Amino acid sequence: MMQQSDDDNKSHDLEFTTSVDSSIPQNVPVPPPPSSHPTNNVLSNMIQSPVTTTTQSSQQPSSYTPSAISFLNKSSHPTACLFHILFKGLGFTIYMMGSKFMEDIMVTVICILLLAADFWVVKNITGRLLVGLRWWNKVDPVTGMTNWIFESAASNSHNSNARNNSFDSRFFWSVLYLTPVLWTLCFLSAMFWFEFQCFVTLSCALVLSVSNVYGYYKCSADQREKLKQWMDSGAEFGVRAMVRNGTLGWILGRFSGGRDGGGRMQPVPQQDIMPGTFA
Repeated sequence: MMQQSDDDNKSHDLEFTTSVDSSIPQNVPVPPPPSSHPTNNVLSNMIQSPVTTTTQSSQQPSSYTPSAISFLNKSSHPTACLFHILFKGLGFTIYMMGSKFMEDIMVTVICILLLAADFWVVKNITGRLLVGLRWWNKVDPVTGMTNWIFESAASNSHNSNARNNSFDSRFFWSVLYLTPVLWTLCFLSAMFWFEFQCFVTLSCALVLSVSNVYGYYKCSADQREKLKQWMDSGAEFGVRAMVRNGTLGWILGRFSGGRDGGGRMQPVPQQDIMPGTFA
């Protein structure tokens, strides 16, 4: 038995004996085992491509801008432009559609709060940032009199960029002038349909919006000059239209006919009527 076991050990030693052949190159990469199914290289590239695309897109910042506010890209203060119309739009929307969802008294209260917020924002923030103007009042502690102060930023101040931005200026003045026009139309419509419950809201809207218009009009010398030019051109256009249609001559003839230079009636000579004939 011992002899047989020694023979078995010798046989095992012979099986694990190895030798290295230096003629064969070492460290050669082992090729992958052949697949049992053919592989489509184009399809495999298409499957792997989304992973690479996702990695690249995650590293690039997104430049998407909502189309609703994309027009504010030209503004130097887009946030101020947004708040310049935010409370106006909310107040007008609540006034037009709020009665369908709540009582009239709630509509009035919410609209007045939104209009007051809009008045404060326009008076203290958007006017200073967008056009470099500000108006405010100061009470004299001695006499108790109220002094109204209308200011315009100097050209070399930090607000000069806002004033030089034509988009900000057009946007500010267009919205400022359009607001009282819309509320005036709503007021006339309420009078026509006898909606007396809306008069409180509309009166507050008109007073606050017209106050901002007047205040900034007094601040801006440019707007005063433009208004004077508009009035002169409008008057000139009206006179030309009246002359073209002959209306001016008719009006002057009605007022000057039958009067002398001093404004007294001139006697009209009477024609002699022959007796026996029809006059």
